[in-house]
Amino acid sequence: MAEIKSIAPIYNWSAEALAIPNLPLKILQTGIFSLFGVSILTIKLPSIILAIVTSLAIFFLLRRWFKPNVAIPAMLIMVTTGQYLFTAQSATANILYVLYSALILLFASLILQKAKHALLWKIGLALSLALSLYTPYLVYINLGLLIVACIHPHTRYHILRRSARLHWLIAASIFALFLIPLVYLCSVSPDLLGDLLGLNNLAHIDIISGVKTLLFTYFWITPIVANSQIIPILDFAALAIAILGLIVLFQQRHSARTYMIVAWTILTLPLLIIDPKLTAIITVPLIIILSVGFEALLREWYKLFPKNPYARGVGLIFTSALIGIMVLSGIDQFMNGYRFMPAAAREFQADVTLVNAQVKERPVRTLLLVSDDELPLYTAIAHYNYPGIELAVATDTMNDAIGNVIVTRAAREQVPLQGWELQGIITNDRYEDGDRLYLYKAPTHKVQ
Repeated sequence: MAEIKSIAPIYNWSAEALAIPNLPLKILQTGIFSLFGVSILTIKLPSIILAIVTSLAIFFLLRRWFKPNVAIPAMLIMVTTGQYLFTAQSATANILYVLYSALILLFASLILQKAKHALLWKIGLALSLALSLYTPYLVYINLGLLIVACIHPHTRYHILRRSARLHWLIAASIFALFLIPLVYLCSVSPDLLGDLLGLNNLAHIDIISGVKTLLFTYFWITPIVANSQIIPILDFAALAIAILGLIVLFQQRHSARTYMIVAWTILTLPLLIIDPKLTAIITVPLIIILSVGFEALLREWYKLFPKNPYARGVGLIFTSALIGIMVLSGIDQFMNGYRFMPAAAREFQADVTLVNAQVKERPVRTLLLVSDDELPLYTAIAHYNYPGIELAVATDTMNDAIGNVIVTRAAREQVPLQGWELQGIITNDRYEDGDRLYLYKAPTHKVQ
């Protein structure tokens, strides 16, 4: 469950506590919990906020690279796919891959196109690159893009030209300033370095399974659930336009834009095979490939009828209908697929809401008995939601529970065989196993 796996607030600011992947996201999550407590909304709120920023960055990126008649439809198609909507509210770190990709390409584009306030864009690029290194695997993407930038003559000129050296020096200083904490944390906790480089997952790599999942993710027809999301992530029309975009990029292979997108795509393919859950890492290149294909589609149609206004009008109608179908298809997949497909619906749980409601009804001392996997989530609930109430969270009874006890379904095997009085069962109709919480009254003396 995304709500459970994503919870890792920072309770103290020691180096050991901060030595975790996706630290910027965890700091944002901790701040939101401190202000608003822990609920389904606040668990998802960091991802939603970052998704809004990401969508704006993608829009401005497309506006820099394409005309409005291409940028706006491509933006609508991609951000309304079931995969993007799922990522935007999934309460996981996957949105970071889309955010950093969009920001890095946006700031790089502003620099290469000599937009005003060049120093500001270089600082933005430095910040995006530095913060992205706190996220697993992105170091490989950044290194690959740096190599490509040095190889292509146009980008190499912008990096090395003498008039820009002072700006790059300032940007490099800011990059180093934000990188120093990461280097220190990696020295304190070598496991963090292994997580960021993906070395800790090497033992779990299944290349054949990864290739199969990758093919299902983009080329399968019947909707299925894999890695907690519904695939394929693109419908047939969007996939066809993306393939057209790849063909056009191959024809324009000497441009700096093509260098960046092709390099990004090639670098992500091994990562997607190693860890198929990282589909978000290719979202921005896919949006650009889709935009290139859509631009080529419009161009070829208008070339057929350069002076016929009726034919151009018919093309506009067909294009609008195609966009509408793809947008509605993506929204429908998210709204109905994740609600009615059993395997997908189980990925969203409302136990947090149920627990909050039950604890509020019991102002006296309450024990919340949970499984090991649930412990981080419910520890955060006790810490942020009920600091003035005696709410204890444990994974075993230790034979000393007194008073009210709330037991999650995953921890029901920990209930003693005798001594506890079952007072009620809280259910949820979202699950095949609808019995979510068990309410017990523990004896007021120690059970022997």
